[in-house]
Amino acid sequence: MEISGVTKNYRSGYEAKKAQEPSSGNNFANTIIDAERTGSSAILHGSNELAGDVAISSWADVKSGLSSTVYKTQDFDSDHPVYKVVTWDENGNTAERMVDISKVDPKNCDTVAMFAYTAHLKESGKGNFEETVLKTAIAKAASDLEQKTSASWDYSQNINWVDTVKDIMQSVYSYGDLKGYLEWQKFLDILEK
Repeated sequence: MEISGVTKNYRSGYEAKKAQEPSSGNNFANTIIDAERTGSSAILHGSNELAGDVAISSWADVKSGLSSTVYKTQDFDSDHPVYKVVTWDENGNTAERMVDISKVDPKNCDTVAMFAYTAHLKESGKGNFEETVLKTAIAKAASDLEQKTSASWDYSQNINWVDTVKDIMQSVYSYGDLKGYLEWQKFLDILEK
């Protein structure tokens, strides 16, 4: 594997090389090996200096090549937060959407809205990166595995994120990880407010 440098635009590219051995199963390590074997790549996109937008959070799925970035626009109003979310498919095609945080329901929203929502939680100090953004990425992966769609991060499918977090908490608890359970409880408390 090779990680390319960060460019002037704060873009970071991840490029996978041919794997040494084939993989099986659905765990993270095997996902990376599969991505290497197939030559998959993903790019994290950063600030858009020409438009004046500031990236506050970015995701990339190495297996599918999909990525997304949440931006604060030049006219961002913290009293009425609306974020621009840009997604890129594996061919570099983009889709752009404005997400009004006041209209996001964590019990029924798609991945684009949830990424914007948790990026906002982080930005507004309601939780740190691990308690919000990272937990959302893990919940998305868990939801995909449960639905057997882990090969493609569908950004448009609505998910009940609260139920997904509760399922994760139950699994963590059943394995006896009380510390992990309490960490997920913080995220659940943020989502249910």
